[in-house]
Amino acid sequence: MFMTDSLRMVDKPLQVADRAVVDETARKRGAIDRGIGEERESRRHRDAELVKRTQDGDKSAFQELFSHYEPKVLALAREILGSREDAEDVVQESFVKAYLALSKYRGDSAFYTWLYRIVYNMAIDQKRRVKRRGGTPVEFQEEILNSESISTSYEGRRTSGDDPYKRLENHESLVVLERALQQLSEEQRAVILLRERDGLRYEEIADVVGVSKGTVMSRLHYARKALREVAEG
Repeated sequence: MFMTDSLRMVDKPLQVADRAVVDETARKRGAIDRGIGEERESRRHRDAELVKRTQDGDKSAFQELFSHYEPKVLALAREILGSREDAEDVVQESFVKAYLALSKYRGDSAFYTWLYRIVYNMAIDQKRRVKRRGGTPVEFQEEILNSESISTSYEGRRTSGDDPYKRLENHESLVVLERALQQLSEEQRAVILLRERDGLRYEEIADVVGVSKGTVMSRLHYARKALREVAEG
């Protein structure tokens, strides 16, 4: 009886401590998520302002949009195409296409998801053209790695937790991370980069790649599982 009572006495403060840790973690995560949300909303308002100025003939406004998003969409195109040169061509063509189509843009979706969709589709089309010509995918090359190609969106404000993408990024070399990403299917690689690097929501990723939210979540699940095996290997 004494032993049982003693164990209960010991167990009680441990349970309280565990709850306190969970509550504190949830509080911090909530604060981070709010910060990301506020930054996202601020960026969306800024984009809307720049789009309106561009539509009114202010070319400097579109240049600002280009300067902000070019590194991000270039990284996406490189992951799809495997070639910096091809990716740069696709991104240039995508921005031209976006500029010419901007008069029809009504803001039904955020500018960045609209732009990402253009780049994603043009990169996929380019990859298919290369395959039809009998070309072969460019093999992974360590020298194409740089900080912008796999840098985190929103300046690293997302917490790593048990996220295998972040664990590899934070604790392994960038080369290991890039090689791990290359083991994923094209579809899995696209969604995990859009989610973990660029911070897009599930609905936004679905809009970019043209699939349902459920399909996005499924691809993310299997991509994270594969990356976790690398992180724990």
